[in-house]
Amino acid sequence: MHKNQKQIFIFPLATAIITLALLFLAIMNGWFGPPTGVGSVFCEADREGLIKQPVNTWSNLAFIICGLYIGFRLSRGIYNPNKNSLTQTIFYGAFFSSLVVYLGPGSMAMHATTTAVGGFLDMLSMYLIAAFLVAYAAERFFKLTPFYFSLIFVSVVSFCVWANFQNVHFIFDFFGNTVFAFFVSSAILLEALNIYVRKMQHEKRWAFLSFGALLLALFIWNLWQNETALCDPYSLIQGHGIWHILNAVSLYFLFRYYVSEHNE
Repeated sequence: MHKNQKQIFIFPLATAIITLALLFLAIMNGWFGPPTGVGSVFCEADREGLIKQPVNTWSNLAFIICGLYIGFRLSRGIYNPNKNSLTQTIFYGAFFSSLVVYLGPGSMAMHATTTAVGGFLDMLSMYLIAAFLVAYAAERFFKLTPFYFSLIFVSVVSFCVWANFQNVHFIFDFFGNTVFAFFVSSAILLEALNIYVRKMQHEKRWAFLSFGALLLALFIWNLWQNETALCDPYSLIQGHGIWHILNAVSLYFLFRYYVSEHNE
């Protein structure tokens, strides 16, 4: 075990505490401005009070729990016999676990407030995770240093943020979703190259489980849009909330795929 590996857990824990505290202050003080109905397409009705969409808000705790668990497992050195970037460095483990944690407060910002700023923070969390998927796949395929990994990461996030504000309709009505889908697809392609070109050794079942959970999440997400048969705006069971939980599960499976990488 790296002598400082136990410190990995500090980063997702600090991310959870700081982002949740800032979100709480923003909600209490109205920092995000007035509700504008952002996120209203996901079935759940807006309530009176501080938390506009409680189910779609609190279901995001799944990301926080997942990120903290990933950080905790890495800090214990459980997967260290497998030699890969996540198990042998503090940088990538702290980075990934913290990003998974941030998905929770990022999405909460939109569903709790239904404001434009909250909507952007939700999309930003998605852009950050897509950027990591691409940069980490490229890091392993091209054997890059953390500097070039960071350069790819920042470039992808910057392009996504630019796309977020463009009035372009290509594939999806919202260009940010199109760009997000493109980078996730690019990451999947790079992972395939890592397996079949680089001949990296993984427990591939985790990749299939991750992809399967994501497909199931997308299926449920589409079934539970506004004006669908399953949509009940005041129900405690919301398809978008299930989408959050399944995406957290998908990320945990992806983590297990990453840490299973090893040399024969």
